[in-house]
Amino acid sequence: MKTPKWGYQFLQYFLRLWLPLVLLLVVVLWILFRTQADAALAILQANERQSIQMGKRSIDAALSVLVGDALYLAEHSSLQHWLDTHDSEAKSRLAHDFLAFAKRRPHYDQIRFLDEHGYERVRINFHDGHSFIELASLQDLSESPYVRNTLALDEKAVLISPFDLNIEQGVIEEPISPTIRFSAPVFGDDGQKRGLVVLNYQGYRLLNRLRAISEQSLGSLWLLNAAGYWLLGPDPGTEWGFMYQDRQAVRFEREFGEEIWSEIMQGPQLGQWEHEKGLFTYSKISPAEAQNNVNAEEERWVLISYVPPSVIAASTAENERNLVIAFIGLTFVLALVSGIIAYYIVRRRQAEAAVRASEIRFRGLLESAPDGIVIVDQRGVITLVNSQTEQWFGYTRDELLGNHIEQLIPERFRSGHVKVRDRYAGKPATRPMGAGLELFGRRKDGSEFPVEISLSPLQTDQGLLVTSIIRDITSRKQAEEMQRQVEMRYHGLVNNLPVGVYRNKPDEKGQFLEVNQAMVDIFEAESAEQLLTHHFRESYCDLAERNRFIGKVLRDGYVKGEEVRLKTLKGREFYAALSAVMKKNESGGIYFDGILEDISMRKQSEHKIQQLNERLQARSKELETINRELEAFSYSVSHDLRAPLRAMDGFSRTLLDEYADHFDEKGRDRLRRIRAAAQRMGALIDDLLKLSRVSRTEIKREEVDLTQMANEVLQILQQDDPARTVCIQIQSGLMAYGDARLLRVVMDNLLGNAWKFTAHAQAASIEVGEELKGGQIVYFVRDNGIGFDMAYADKLFGAFQRLHDAAEFPGTGIGLATVQRVIHKHGGQIWAESAVNQGATFYFILDEKESA
Repeated sequence: MKTPKWGYQFLQYFLRLWLPLVLLLVVVLWILFRTQADAALAILQANERQSIQMGKRSIDAALSVLVGDALYLAEHSSLQHWLDTHDSEAKSRLAHDFLAFAKRRPHYDQIRFLDEHGYERVRINFHDGHSFIELASLQDLSESPYVRNTLALDEKAVLISPFDLNIEQGVIEEPISPTIRFSAPVFGDDGQKRGLVVLNYQGYRLLNRLRAISEQSLGSLWLLNAAGYWLLGPDPGTEWGFMYQDRQAVRFEREFGEEIWSEIMQGPQLGQWEHEKGLFTYSKISPAEAQNNVNAEEERWVLISYVPPSVIAASTAENERNLVIAFIGLTFVLALVSGIIAYYIVRRRQAEAAVRASEIRFRGLLESAPDGIVIVDQRGVITLVNSQTEQWFGYTRDELLGNHIEQLIPERFRSGHVKVRDRYAGKPATRPMGAGLELFGRRKDGSEFPVEISLSPLQTDQGLLVTSIIRDITSRKQAEEMQRQVEMRYHGLVNNLPVGVYRNKPDEKGQFLEVNQAMVDIFEAESAEQLLTHHFRESYCDLAERNRFIGKVLRDGYVKGEEVRLKTLKGREFYAALSAVMKKNESGGIYFDGILEDISMRKQSEHKIQQLNERLQARSKELETINRELEAFSYSVSHDLRAPLRAMDGFSRTLLDEYADHFDEKGRDRLRRIRAAAQRMGALIDDLLKLSRVSRTEIKREEVDLTQMANEVLQILQQDDPARTVCIQIQSGLMAYGDARLLRVVMDNLLGNAWKFTAHAQAASIEVGEELKGGQIVYFVRDNGIGFDMAYADKLFGAFQRLHDAAEFPGTGIGLATVQRVIHKHGGQIWAESAVNQGATFYFILDEKESA
């Protein structure tokens, strides 16, 4: 029955527990709230700084590319060529090169070249997603400020105009077109200014990048000019105020106050400021300072990330609600816990409950012990065991209580254990049992396991009780056995290595401390013991090498692959590669652990390789001499053989022109044949010289536009034979990586053959393109001419090999041999597929590794 005194005690203990806990809870939750609020603000600040840095990197990267494009076009080879020649073909090529550049870089509204007088000579416009060459409305812009300012710049400098809206004929273009102009002066080969290149960059692309970054953060990312006008703002109505008369007052300082704008403009380049109006993170950007050799006409931008106070407050509101709920719930839990604790405190004051609690704690301690506990009396009878003993030995508690302890001992030790137990009863003491011996326990099933036993005596009213604490050490024994096996495998591995492994002292003698079997074999010792007594110092052929080796190890801590000359115990010299690392023992003494490898065979191989290299160098010199002789022969063929051929052709023509009436038709036919043979011989010599030059030409790889090259070759063929009508299909964007001059030889021969062999076709067609075969780009030239029999395809690329009558299709038979030589020099392959009267297709590939 609970008395009023019990209720008073309960309330007293309850309040003593509950009130401090509630106060502590309030303090903890307040600290947690402040910590979470500060952490949320810090994360928000870090995120906004990262957004600003990402925006600045985007702007810097865009400016770097745009400045590079302006400088690249200012030094473009087509531009320099036109400036040197001033011919229409060079200007057309320049315009097409600028057009190709605009298609690859579609972020420019205009690409223009203006001469030194400010007059537009070439202009590429971008409209409705397409770039085109503007020919009709070229303008005189000599009075434009950016033209004059650009022409005043030095070589390799770029002028960046202010970031504003594009104006056409005095009116802002609609829809608006944010524009930045990048212009660079153009200098001729003589160092004189020849004009300027102007690129109109589509500024909305840069603004879209900043909008994408802004969408990934809580704040709004804005871009302003130095006057405080928004280039990228909260909404379109606030942007480009300096361009519109009715928006002149729409500025940052009007919206957020002059104090904040002054703080930003007078602050560091990158900063963050928390104000009652919100969090402002900014970075000041100067295009002229971000890029080398750039004049930005005092252009300055400010990149600002703004987080309003409502967003900052919202980041902590949820945490505040959660903490309030947690406080209410924990207050109730603390009240419940305090009531329970108060209740048990009162109960513990009762003596009977205290004794019961003590006994429970003792039993719990005994049962939770990780070791087996067995208590026996002085007769060796078991009086108490714990659950761990039951688990290890396999007996139940009832099967052990009242029986002798020898039940748990292997039978071979039982008789001796009785005498040991009697001696211990005479002199009881706390000590381990069987020190230095291996002890074993016996399970119920007869199996044994290794144990450690500690004995502790206790004198009671009922007599002597001995507590035995038994520990199963099976895992430890297994670990020791595994360690022993690992050490055996390690020693076996070291002794079986094909290289010498050693440990020695870096003292005067250098005595070995440990060696493996390979060291014994390398030094031709009779045993490891003999080598351990040998002084390593005596094995060096040159003691200076030993001193250098030891010095390097002591200085650097290790040496790898040091080559030295050593000698064995029998006096045989050999080359060795020594590696060593410096270590210290427990007393601080220094020793070396190292590896020694006999490299005598490698030294011999290196000597042989050196001899081979010397012979190869001599052979190379011989080949150079042969090449010079071939060049001399080529010159002789070109000069000495051409003279008599020209004489034969010239005199034959004279006879036909002036003395034709002295010959009959047969004689005039003979003279015409002499002239034709001389001309064929001259052409043959020219082709042979071309083939020889191809073999000797060094490849200079670059990106080659095969589409443009094929167009040029076919235009020349059309001009030479304007009466023919040929359907021509050339795939656009054919790009290759190789020598432009040699690839022009390939296209001249392949397209020349296609033009020649389609001469009798009713609807002649020639196609140039590429396709993907086996993961490789394969280029092809296809025609619908007379074709050839594939049975003779093996002769197709041989010199002087012809598959058609020379009278019908003239030629020397050298062209395709020259083509094959060029393709092979590029590491590629060429082949053909055809059928008689069904056209032919020539395929070729260039080596991918060389093209990478």
